[in-house]
Amino acid sequence: DNYKQAILKAKDSDTTVTGRSVNAPVRILKNQMSREYLKQERAGASREELEKYTLGSLRRAVFDGDTKTGSLMCGQTAGLLHEIRPLRTILEELMADSRRVLGETEAKWR
Repeated sequence: DNYKQAILKAKDSDTTVTGRSVNAPVRILKNQMSREYLKQERAGASREELEKYTLGSLRRAVFDGDTKTGSLMCGQTAGLLHEIRPLRTILEELMADSRRVLGETEAKWR
C-alpha cells in the first residue's frame, strides 16, 4: 500500500533514472535511495558498488513498504495516476475501447 500511495502522490517531475553509467537504466521515484545512488553514480562508482543500493530494494519497497530506501519502480507518467483500480476493470475498459475503435475503423472502410 505504501508503494501504491507513493505513486499516486507523485507528480510528473518525481521520477529519475538510475543506472545509466553501468548500462542498467531503471526509472524510479525520487527518494533517499535514488539520491544516494545518483550521487555515487556521478562520482564514478562501479556496478558492484552501486548494487549495494539496489540489491533487495524492490523487495523492500513492495513487501516491506519502505518508500525511503526501497526501489519504487514506475514510469515517467506516474503523475497521471489518480486512483487504484482493479486490473480486471482496466483490461475490460481497454478491450471495450479497442472494440469501439476497430468498429469505427471498419465502418470507414465499408
